[in-house]
Amino acid sequence: MIRKMVKNILSDQFEVLEASDGKSGIETARSVEPDIILLDFVMPKYNGYQTLQAMRRIDSLKDTPVIMISGLREQVAEHVPEPFEGFEFLEKPFEADVLIDRIKKLLHVSASAPATTMQTAQAGVQSQVVIDKLAATEHLLIQGIESLIQREVAARLAAITNKMQRQEASLANLEKKVETILQQVDNQNKGLMVILREVKALRGN
Repeated sequence: MIRKMVKNILSDQFEVLEASDGKSGIETARSVEPDIILLDFVMPKYNGYQTLQAMRRIDSLKDTPVIMISGLREQVAEHVPEPFEGFEFLEKPFEADVLIDRIKKLLHVSASAPATTMQTAQAGVQSQVVIDKLAATEHLLIQGIESLIQREVAARLAAITNKMQRQEASLANLEKKVETILQQVDNQNKGLMVILREVKALRGN
């Protein structure tokens, strides 16, 4: 979802190539050698940082500007201590203008639009403002929803992990208790055997 949204934002000003996961992204970047790479941190097969590490080992990509996108800054910080180095970080949700400005800054492209005639600009300015505002609102809503989903999934996974750890601790404690009981039973059996031998010895006498 975020991939399609980013492509829609950028396609008017840039040629955009997509990859559905980290592995195919590496192969696409290797063959195309793009001017800039955008990575979502949460991807199938390889996450954004694993993909970045693999790309940096390719000579033609080791200096390519990279923007890492994520709705969970702390998730990225688990792999790379802050301040982040080797890539630009962009936290979701973000506005379209912020992404475009960041790309132009990294590419050293002028942020100003190509010059047009005053008549053309005035004719379309009002409708374009409305369209841009609607598009920006849509982008923010999509990113906000995706960010909420990621946080909910992360919270549930953490809760499941904690529950499993507690269950494992309880199971280990139970195993220790069973082992203690078995040891006590074994000791009692040994004691009974001694008593039985003594009883047999007394009867023999």
